[in-house]
Amino acid sequence: MRLYVLFFITVIFLSTFISTVQAQSIFSGMIFSEKKEGLKIVEVQSGSPGFDAGLIKGDIVLEIEGKKIRSLPDYVKISRKIKNKKVEVSLVILRKEVEYDVTIMIYSVPIYKNWQEKVAKPIKLPRGLTKTPYIYWVGKGYRALKKRMNNKPVDVKIKNYNKALEYLLNALHYRPESIDTALQIASAYHKLGSLYAEKKAVKDSVIFYRKSIKYFNGCYKKTDDKEYLNKILTNLQEIEIELSKIKSDEAKPALETQRKSLSIPQ
Repeated sequence: MRLYVLFFITVIFLSTFISTVQAQSIFSGMIFSEKKEGLKIVEVQSGSPGFDAGLIKGDIVLEIEGKKIRSLPDYVKISRKIKNKKVEVSLVILRKEVEYDVTIMIYSVPIYKNWQEKVAKPIKLPRGLTKTPYIYWVGKGYRALKKRMNNKPVDVKIKNYNKALEYLLNALHYRPESIDTALQIASAYHKLGSLYAEKKAVKDSVIFYRKSIKYFNGCYKKTDDKEYLNKILTNLQEIEIELSKIKSDEAKPALETQRKSLSIPQ
């Protein structure tokens, strides 16, 4: 018999183990020890994500993402593998001889609530930081966007824009109402859509165009500023032209969504 449990968990990649091994983890505020079956939860701190989710002392983690967890090194390996790459992580735990399937959602709740996108929550900040987290991340994002990339290969440009997006999304987590940051994110997604189209990577191109449209539409709903609205309209028109050049069935739904967006009044 299996019970299905769905819960949210906030990510701070620091956990303590009853072992000489201390490693980054999707769990915070929890202590583990090795058991024959898997990793036993020895302690769950009150108020921690695991505590709020209902995990209790004595639960045994058997699997993470379909991988058997028999030791701390197994746990560390899979935790590092999924770090910053997945927003939903599946586990199997054992509680009083009953196995439970658990889906851990490790995305930024502020971004999801405001922009309906599931992205990984920022996990760490530099020690001794004197700036606010938002100022720190948004500064890194803007600097990445300003790098001169004109003569660089497409793949290098894609890598830089992805890095800029990571920083800007981290900033948005701390100030989810920021239209300026959301517009920068929308523009970066737009640019990535164009770069993947240049590579003839249609599927990836359409994915990023769709993300861009989502953010531009979200910004439109949240502002009356004429400068912002003009920027939104200009970008949406450019995306429509670029999507119309992609000869693929995958581009059609995005193009239709795009055309609806172009009803924005000037």
